[in-house]
Amino acid sequence: MASRTNELDAAGELRVYRSFRWFWHAVMRAEDLGDEPQRVTLCEENLVIVRLNGEVCAFNDLCAHRGTALSLGKVVDGATGEQELRCPYHGWRYDRGGFCTLAPQRPDLAGRLRARVRKFLCQERYGLVWVCLEDEPRMPLPEFPQYDQEGYHNVHFPVVDWKCSAPRRVENYTDVAHFAFVHDGWLGDINHPEIHPYRVWREGAALMMAEEDPVLHPAKFSKWAGAETEGEYVEVLYTRSIFMPLVVRLDIRSRDRQYSQFFCPTPIGPKETRNFTIVARNFGTPETAFRDHAEFNMIVYEQDRPIVESQRPEELPEDLSYEMYLQGVDTYSMEYRRWLLDLANELVTD
Repeated sequence: MASRTNELDAAGELRVYRSFRWFWHAVMRAEDLGDEPQRVTLCEENLVIVRLNGEVCAFNDLCAHRGTALSLGKVVDGATGEQELRCPYHGWRYDRGGFCTLAPQRPDLAGRLRARVRKFLCQERYGLVWVCLEDEPRMPLPEFPQYDQEGYHNVHFPVVDWKCSAPRRVENYTDVAHFAFVHDGWLGDINHPEIHPYRVWREGAALMMAEEDPVLHPAKFSKWAGAETEGEYVEVLYTRSIFMPLVVRLDIRSRDRQYSQFFCPTPIGPKETRNFTIVARNFGTPETAFRDHAEFNMIVYEQDRPIVESQRPEELPEDLSYEMYLQGVDTYSMEYRRWLLDLANELVTD
């Protein structure tokens, strides 16, 4: 049965995007943060990410003096032995709290300057740097216990940007109905496009989805899932978790193998998304993980990209009555959109 009813409108769509400020987002891989500051963009805000005395810090990328990008600056040793971020223009220095410690042209004012740059909440977890733009995150960091679990090893995929909204990317990532057509022979079979029954429920900060029975998986995918030959079908159990609003963990079990894929589409802006993906698995060797998973999934991503970037409107529709939904097929997407709107209405009131 098809349904054309949904509550989102243009104002609701803007609230959804603005609500992302209250959540944790991955902004870069930790290994890409060296000894010097790096610039990132989150929800159209330019930030500087820097490591000072081992602490990863996120600041507004704007010197309080003349508005220069601090990401062009340097990490230097301060008078107290603590590392500081030095502006490239006039050399003003900032400590880990974002407070200006020195204006070199007036060293007599050291310790008395009220100038500061805004510091944002920042954490390093799962090999990623996470930032929240508001002081009180609505939900905790997403859960990825397999990353540090004994017996598992990890691989980070290349980071890629898409011209689409982050919720569109989440829906694409969690939508099983397109596998047979977009990923025929890779994740699905065009001769068998039927959807296996699944259930959806909320659990803490996550929207869960699980197939009721194992799924027979074909072709390329089945080889690493334990098939003896590439053409053999393998029974696979899936669980998907959307850690609201934008992080997905896909857990797959087949035979004696377990595999978790952690996917973080970060909103650079309303219609641009940076994709971070990590895989943790308990089989094979670390040396082959990139070949087995990153190379495979980057092909799958490129199959999806033109489809998702072609969707109009680019964000979730201003009036979702333009789209049709099939009960039992699109249930996960519909429950996801309802929760997005609930959170947006709670957090964005003006």
